[in-house]
Amino acid sequence: MGMIANYQEITDAELERLESCEDIFEAVEEMQENDDRELCDIDKMWDALHFLLTGRSAGKPIEDNLISESIIGSFGISEDEFITGIHADRVNKIAKALQEIDFTEYMENFSMHKFAKNDIYPAIWEYQEEEDMIKEDLKISFESLKKFYQNMAEKGCGVLISIC
Repeated sequence: MGMIANYQEITDAELERLESCEDIFEAVEEMQENDDRELCDIDKMWDALHFLLTGRSAGKPIEDNLISESIIGSFGISEDEFITGIHADRVNKIAKALQEIDFTEYMENFSMHKFAKNDIYPAIWEYQEEEDMIKEDLKISFESLKKFYQNMAEKGCGVLISIC
């Protein structure tokens, strides 16, 4: 198992209630089980995608950077678990920023060595024979995230992020 990133639909009012919730992790799990909420699961590629798009690990977020926020959130909700949120107005801006990215340009500069050197999660960068598969995983993760944010912007929703 590893640390998997999940992005889910949430209202701004629900985000505010979560901030004062006693058992945030349990509340988030219950929300994830609700079939009426749209979810985006990019599995373990969250740090790799952050590094590819920003040049920095997700462990070193970039303040006021829409692309960084798309992966790790705008504000923390839990001190015990990695649970963050993004309000609906910011989701709209993030969706537009993601639409403007030419992912092919980023993939042209892809280097397994750079990911390994920067200790990017997950630790898969020494498997050179899997480079094409890893690139495909990154592309699928990006496209899924981009589509998810577009859907959330159209719905006027916020985003709840859990990386556990």
